Amino acid sequence: MTAVKWGLVGFGEQAKRMCSALRKLKDVEINAVCCSSENRRREAEQSLEVRAYGKFSEFLANPEIQVVYIATPHHLHTPQAFKAVEAGKHVLVEKPMALSVDGAHKLIDAAKRKNVVLGVNCPLRQHPALQELKQVIQNRLMGEIVQLHVYLGRKGLQREGWWRDQFHSGPMCLMDLGVQGIDLLLWLVGERALEVTSLGCGGKDDQTLNVSITVTINFPGGAQGVSSANNLAKSSPGFILVQGTEMQTLAELDWPEGDGSLKLKRSKAGIEEEKNCEPIDLFMAAARNFNSAVIGEAGYSPCGEENYPVVETCCAAIESLKNGKTVRAGEIQRVSGQRF
Repeated sequence: MTAVKWGLVGFGEQAKRMCSALRKLKDVEINAVCCSSENRRREAEQSLEVRAYGKFSEFLANPEIQVVYIATPHHLHTPQAFKAVEAGKHVLVEKPMALSVDGAHKLIDAAKRKNVVLGVNCPLRQHPALQELKQVIQNRLMGEIVQLHVYLGRKGLQREGWWRDQFHSGPMCLMDLGVQGIDLLLWLVGERALEVTSLGCGGKDDQTLNVSITVTINFPGGAQGVSSANNLAKSSPGFILVQGTEMQTLAELDWPEGDGSLKLKRSKAGIEEEKNCEPIDLFMAAARNFNSAVIGEAGYSPCGEENYPVVETCCAAIESLKNGKTVRAGEIQRVSGQRF
């Protein structure tokens, strides 16, 4: 089988994690890198032995590149993805896909028109144990879902770099790990958000740094979801807690800075069950699944249309964070003043 040729946009932390994953896949070839930093371009050329472009237009003009992976500052995701789609490339973009509902619309419509695969990198969706948990929920084996709580944290605070420019990036903690929790909640419940309420430490304007966030979501079917994230705790693991009328499930996971290991605990009618899942490279799983979608073997989740409600919910969460009120999802159309 001929390897699918990928091009990477950006060569920071996320791109390097994806690069490491791609190099483990036999049916993938890293063809080129594009980044604005001369030092990063030199690093990419030396470590990957591929051409590193400084101009995005020249990068897109490379006819060999089939897939474009975008890991740049948030406000660049949609315009860069849009141009890549217009160039006929399949696109896997880091979250958030867009900082506005309008930008998400434009990107999804362009992908349909150009008949290319558009996906968003939400690694936790790729975990087999969480996919199994989704099936358990959808098959109503837990009864009616009452409440879900997702907690994710980092061991350090990102004090420098583009994350501080919250006008373009959105509140740091919310748009870093909080959005991953929001994506999980919508995916597991299988519904769009109805009402969104946020409370955070910082990030209520475009200057103060958001270091802790809690987003509460009311779903149309009556379930309630909570996404909590922070950049302050030094060692606590992440967890996903699902409360149903018939069963409780707790998943403890070592991610994003850990090895992707997961412990699953279920409790039903007084009987408890525990299962340890092997560590998994979630970036490699995402890359493998997206590559399969590109060659037509399977679909990819989340595609652009699946991720649209996440953009919608994040817009509502940021508005709620700033005005202290509950916001109906879909009422707020954009996060920042950017065109996309």
